Amino acid sequence: MPTESGSHRILYSDDCLNVLRDELALPTGSVDLIYLDPPFNSKNHYNLPFKGKDRDARPVEAFNDTWTWGTKEDELLRELANGPQSRYLADIVNLAQAMERGRRSRFSLAAYLLNMAVRLLPMRRVLAETGSIYLHCDPTASHYLKLVMDAIFGAQNFQNEFIWYYSGGGASKKRWARKHDVLLFYTKSGKHTFNVDAVRVPHKWEAGQRRADGSERDYDKGKLPDDVFQHHSLLPWSSEHLGYPTQKPLALLERVIAASSQPGGLVLDPYCGCGTAIHAAENLGRRWVGIDISSFAVGLMRERILNNFELLTTDDVLVRGVPVSVAEAEDLARRDKFEFEKWVCGAMGAEGMFHEPGTRGADGGVDGVLKFYPFRLGKKPKPEYAIIQVKGGGVTADSVKALQSTVERFDATAGVMVCFNRHMRTVENQRSKATFSDDSNTYPVIQGHSVEDLLAGKTLDLPLYGYRRTGGRIGDQTELIASRN
Repeated sequence: MPTESGSHRILYSDDCLNVLRDELALPTGSVDLIYLDPPFNSKNHYNLPFKGKDRDARPVEAFNDTWTWGTKEDELLRELANGPQSRYLADIVNLAQAMERGRRSRFSLAAYLLNMAVRLLPMRRVLAETGSIYLHCDPTASHYLKLVMDAIFGAQNFQNEFIWYYSGGGASKKRWARKHDVLLFYTKSGKHTFNVDAVRVPHKWEAGQRRADGSERDYDKGKLPDDVFQHHSLLPWSSEHLGYPTQKPLALLERVIAASSQPGGLVLDPYCGCGTAIHAAENLGRRWVGIDISSFAVGLMRERILNNFELLTTDDVLVRGVPVSVAEAEDLARRDKFEFEKWVCGAMGAEGMFHEPGTRGADGGVDGVLKFYPFRLGKKPKPEYAIIQVKGGGVTADSVKALQSTVERFDATAGVMVCFNRHMRTVENQRSKATFSDDSNTYPVIQGHSVEDLLAGKTLDLPLYGYRRTGGRIGDQTELIASRN
């Protein structure tokens, strides 16, 4: 069943609870596969990435994975008092509270489980009878979350603990190295989709070698898959890497989606982050809905999809909860300047942000950082950096001139002033006339980009802008340059 007038690609910037409870946004039984990689109650703060030399700058928080009990939780717990299924969930939360009272903590586990439970309940509503759900977690909370999943989806519908085993750092001489995450795989019923032939793996045996009982192996189809998937975690130098905290590899999500959905089916990721699940869904010909509470993340996802799938246009990806008109952008800038900055940086595909309260005025604070790739004939593109500065109000001559100093201080190549169109004349008149060049063109070091241009999907005047978000798979650089001109 299509959602929101039949659109195949929708992004929501909102708490997923609001969207999951909206029958018009997600009709009952409309979703074929849910993948979620929620917070784990790790008690960590995860920041948006930024690479620069200024030690005084402060990182922007992507999300806070620390939970405490408050009045909101009191209200949510009262909601769970209705119905036998909900009463069982309330019992789980009360048990967690009792456990943590003994530790004299502030009920962080109970608050976490409660917030997960009230969101998982409507996930069951939107899931089709033949649908599946994969909850990605680590050992911090997997055993508690399994109790919650049993209560909501039924213990009889638990299918697997699907293990993602990864290599890399993290070895220890004091314990076994921590090298896996768990995906709790549940279904809505016993009539679920599982495309076993889509996820078979090659046999390790030599062709023609029989099993111990003398039967023959099917070497053409491959081995039936087991519940362990071995694939390295995302490395910082990977072409996929966006620098977003907790980003997962595309291969993992493609395996899950290929196994548990059909082409044309609807995939939902209610904690979408930088959009790996929706990227995998688009690769495999599935429809998708992504939700994230961060406007920065939603902008990053939109740019990721548009830059990886060149046949898609801005009209193909619906975005809800962020400005889609100049009037809405102006309203956001008036209500919350910092959320406006995050929306702009996300929509531009910035790879990170910095936020230093009190330094966003004439002294030229950094709002975001953007990578681009100068074209060097016969050489693989290497990234350089542009500083983004966002102005939701007036633009002064001093603020434009200060951007040049900021570019120099952070050893960046370029700077972009983003403002409303009515202030672009000031940017053009006051900006430095310095330029930089690659083997294809010459570009201004300081340039302006209007909010109106941003909403219209116009690209920046930077070489190979967006190359990294395509995973470096574009091919001929000359063709890309031509497509950007």
